[in-house]
Amino acid sequence: MIDFAYMAKTKELESLSEELKKKLQHIANTKSTTIVSFVAPHGVRTSPVGFASASIEEDEIYRIEKVVEKAVSKKATGSLHLIIHTPGGEMHACYKIANFLRSKFTKVGAFVPYQAASGGTILCCSANELYIGDLGNITCFDPQIQYKGVSVSTHAFVRAVESIQREYGEIRPIEIPPPWQQMAEKIDPIIYDEMHTALVTSIICAVRLLKKSGYSESSAFGIARGLGWNAYTHELPIFKDAAKELGFNIKEDEETLKVYKELVSARLDEQYPRHIIDDFYPEHDLTPTDQQ
Repeated sequence: MIDFAYMAKTKELESLSEELKKKLQHIANTKSTTIVSFVAPHGVRTSPVGFASASIEEDEIYRIEKVVEKAVSKKATGSLHLIIHTPGGEMHACYKIANFLRSKFTKVGAFVPYQAASGGTILCCSANELYIGDLGNITCFDPQIQYKGVSVSTHAFVRAVESIQREYGEIRPIEIPPPWQQMAEKIDPIIYDEMHTALVTSIICAVRLLKKSGYSESSAFGIARGLGWNAYTHELPIFKDAAKELGFNIKEDEETLKVYKELVSARLDEQYPRHIIDDFYPEHDLTPTDQQ
C-alpha cells in the first residue's frame, strides 16, 4: 500500500534540461505534433520495508485529461507523439486512456524507447504507427487477477483448464489419473468463467482500438489474439521485428527516438511513485517542414 504521507514529502520533479526542452520543442514545431510522455520512474522507497512504483490506475485518467484539454485549447489535436515507458496497470484504466487519446487526436504515433508492458501495450494499440527502439519492447497484455492471495495470469489459468479438458474431457472423473484428477476437482467454474471473461475482454478492447487506428478487422483480430491468447509468459519482451510479424504498423525514426530516449532516461531516476507526464505543443507561427 502506498504511503501517501511520504508521497507528500517527496521532492519536486527536476526540470528537464534547457537543451532537451529545446530538442523536444523543435520536434513539436517541425513535425507539427503534440508530444506527451508517459514515463514510470524506477520507483521510490516509502519506508524501510515499503516500496512504491508507478502503475496505470484511475488517477492517471484525470491527469491525461488535463493534458488533452490543453492540446484542445491550443488547437493541437491533429498529430500526437505518445512516448510510453510503463510496466502497465489496471486494464480498465489503460483502455480508457487509450480510447480517449484515440478519440481526440487525428493521428497517433506511439514511441517505445525501452518498454511498454502489459497495459502499456494496450496504449500502443491506440496508435496508427508504432516506433520501437533497439532496446524497446511491448509484451502480452493478459490481465492479472488475484487468486488465492497471489496475482495470476488469466491466460495461464485458462490454459491449465483447457489442457485438462483436452486430455481427459471425454472420460469419467474417476478414470482421470492422479494428480490430474485432484487438480480437476479443485477447479471452480465461477473462477474459470471470470478468468476467461477477463482474457476475452482484453482482446476485444485491443481489437476495438486497433480498428479505430486504421487496422482492418482481420489484422486487428490477429494482433490482439497474438498478444492475448498465446503460449508466452506475461513478461516476454516482444521486440520490433516480432511486433511487425504480429501485424503492427512499425515505422522507423531513429533521430526522434533518440531524443525521446533522452526524455525517458531523464525521468527514470526521479523519486516519484506515479507516472511522470511531460507535454509539448507545436507553436503555430512556425511552418511545419516534416509532419509525422
